[in-house]
Amino acid sequence: MSKLRFLRSVALEELRNGIAQNLAAYRMGDFSEICYDPAYWFEHSVEFDETRMTALHAPTDGKYFEVENCGIIYGALQGLSPYEARDERLWTYLSHTALLEHARQRWPIPADDKVAVRHIAKHFFARDKRQVERDNVGSRLWWMAHLCDRITSVERERALQAFLFRSDVRANLVERPTTSQCSELFGAILHKLALSLEGGKHLFERPIFRKLMMEINSVGGYKLLDCLSGPQVGAILDDIIDNKLKLSRL
Repeated sequence: MSKLRFLRSVALEELRNGIAQNLAAYRMGDFSEICYDPAYWFEHSVEFDETRMTALHAPTDGKYFEVENCGIIYGALQGLSPYEARDERLWTYLSHTALLEHARQRWPIPADDKVAVRHIAKHFFARDKRQVERDNVGSRLWWMAHLCDRITSVERERALQAFLFRSDVRANLVERPTTSQCSELFGAILHKLALSLEGGKHLFERPIFRKLMMEINSVGGYKLLDCLSGPQVGAILDDIIDNKLKLSRL
């Protein structure tokens, strides 16, 4: 175990502004000077099991092992708080050090230099909420695991399998703060999605899922869903599925 390192703000901006000049290092080299020179970073009190990073799965035959990799990242950073997990300085340090090789494998750097600069800025950095939750090679895995780990009604791996099954469903949930931040509602939706994944997968059909979310928004307009218990939210979803979506099986 070692202490987590965060890039100093000046070093972060140097890296961001130097992407084009560092393309060779991104493609085939490394950023070892960052590891060895404390002028680039400062230590945080959170401990980090860097050896776990070596277990990250590279894409194979079109499979990305997202569920497994979420668990690996989340396990390696067990002491991290959501507040700390929004800090770009952490994820940019990791993407240029412990996660560099995995980043190359998961998000291959394009041959065209101009395209490569934009690609690196998207997946190696984490400037805003969208990049943190959806784009950065490490933070996206941590946040997906964290969202599913908050749920008590569904085991984390099963919740992740449902959450990651369709990218448009995942994006729809993450981009709705009122849904993802309300743990009881988020948990109830993932519980239904998990059942659907094990059944007919009808809730993952785009028109059906969109209608489900529209009906939830309609209910949320006159009920504060985040004030309701898990069973109460579950009952509301059951009513929507039975009477609005008219699904006899998920």
